[in-house]
Amino acid sequence: MIIAIGREMRTTLTNMSPIRETAVITAVAILLSFCITGSLYLLLFGLDNRFWQVMTMSIIVPWGISIPLGFVMSKQREKLVMLTNGFRDAQQQLREVNKQLERKANYDGMTGLLNRACFFHRLVESRENAAANVLMIVDVDRFKQINDTYGHPIGDRALILIAGVFRNILRKEDMIGRIGGEEFGIWLPNTSAEEGQAIGEMIRFEVENTTFEPHKGVRHLITVSIGFTSATSEYDRQLLLRNADCAMFEAKRLGRNRVVAFDPGMRIRPRPHYDQAQLAAAMAPVSNIR
Repeated sequence: MIIAIGREMRTTLTNMSPIRETAVITAVAILLSFCITGSLYLLLFGLDNRFWQVMTMSIIVPWGISIPLGFVMSKQREKLVMLTNGFRDAQQQLREVNKQLERKANYDGMTGLLNRACFFHRLVESRENAAANVLMIVDVDRFKQINDTYGHPIGDRALILIAGVFRNILRKEDMIGRIGGEEFGIWLPNTSAEEGQAIGEMIRFEVENTTFEPHKGVRHLITVSIGFTSATSEYDRQLLLRNADCAMFEAKRLGRNRVVAFDPGMRIRPRPHYDQAQLAAAMAPVSNIR
């Protein structure tokens, strides 16, 4: 009971202004001093001529002490409250800064997807928790043409648009990362090869049928080539990436805008960009410069 009353009084005093708090403390001190002094004096000496002198002093002394002391304590409490609030604000600001730093360290600033380092770091952790998984590599077809024709800011808009397609189709537990300029990685935990093929087709279809207007009244068709490979917890990360990458380049070789599953024979096939004659011509020295 006494503890509860004390807590209630402390709360009440905390909510008061310094002047009112000092007045209350002084009044309580005077009342207690008057009662205790009077009781002890009557008990020890009885009622005599000095009684009222003593009682007067029991009022003056605590009054003289409590007013300056209470005022100083109130001011100190105000400073403590200000310091506490400042510390709380600083903690909140620090948390916000840490969140921003963490986001910059883990996420691509343009698309909002995981960056390459964070994507592969989380892939290793996720791979250990699921028996069947699918790793996809998604590459935007002829992306250089978009940049060359409309400019890099328009190309950035195309990547942001594709990232939005990923978010609309994929589950919360799926991981999406921008692992290259126009290349994305998608990790689908607890997903079979058949499900991976179906999800890849959904992504390909949605990207192809999403309206992209580089400028008002101008439409540009965007397509993606997708390669994927199935994975278990025993698979090496580099092997998974190489397999999915091979499947993606096979999709490019077959004409782009398609989804291809990895098979071991793809590792010995050349990448589709250049045949040997094209490569030799590109590397030949330039002559007859005028």
